[in-house]
Amino acid sequence: MIQDIGEHVYDNHFAQHEAGPGSYVLHYVGSTVLCKLDGEAIDLPLLSDFSDKPDLQYLFSIDDKDFFLSRSKKVAIEGFSYETVGWLRFAEPQYLLFAVATGWQLFNWYEANRHCGRCGHPTQAVPTSRELCCPACDLVIYPKISPGVIVGVIDPATERIILTKYAGREHARYALVAGFTEIGESLEQTVAREVMEEVGLKVKNLVFYKSQPWSFSDTLLVGFYCEVDGDTAITVDHSELKVADWLARSEMPDRAEDKVSLTGEMMRRFRSIGNAVLKG
Repeated sequence: MIQDIGEHVYDNHFAQHEAGPGSYVLHYVGSTVLCKLDGEAIDLPLLSDFSDKPDLQYLFSIDDKDFFLSRSKKVAIEGFSYETVGWLRFAEPQYLLFAVATGWQLFNWYEANRHCGRCGHPTQAVPTSRELCCPACDLVIYPKISPGVIVGVIDPATERIILTKYAGREHARYALVAGFTEIGESLEQTVAREVMEEVGLKVKNLVFYKSQPWSFSDTLLVGFYCEVDGDTAITVDHSELKVADWLARSEMPDRAEDKVSLTGEMMRRFRSIGNAVLKG
């Protein structure tokens, strides 16, 4: 998945770092990031690539490389261009893709919290930790993380799983039931509600699989497999979904190209071992 960066080590411990010529600079304009793209190979600019030193804010490190956020205006650097972050999901090396996605989540959070939501005063970065604060009313603002679930709903009697396609997407492909946790819900309650809302089914015997940060939507995703409870007739919520089907293992897409998402991994796992996923 996107956070699986092999032998590379991600360190999000916040500290004061001084940018050097070899520090990576993440520079976003809207939904794009400044990078060098050669096919699916991605590279990011170093501070030494900038003719004028931008205003920088330390984000995190990977191995011995620090990553800084530049919130300066759009710049032109020979060999680099602004590419849409969402289209970089299959870029390599994966540790730089992970850096781009995580940095973009923080960039969006900073941009959305320039002013205090309680009193409207400009916010400030805290020098010793990640959060923002309001010097006027002392409100503390932490990075946005929205929990959500990915659900593999299985009919053990026929060894089938429900796959869905989202409504309103031109190139929608099969995925699993999914949704965000609402106020006052547990993750298990989210699973039951989302399955009922999207496909009209009851479920039982939830089995936790794995979690994943998904910075493209500020989400911490939590994956579950579960069994359908009773009637297997699907009632599709067409405001959310274009289609929802029971598919046998042999009918499922392999999603072999999707190495970054929890959805893809959970689909491949069921396609490979079937009902055994319910054993945890």
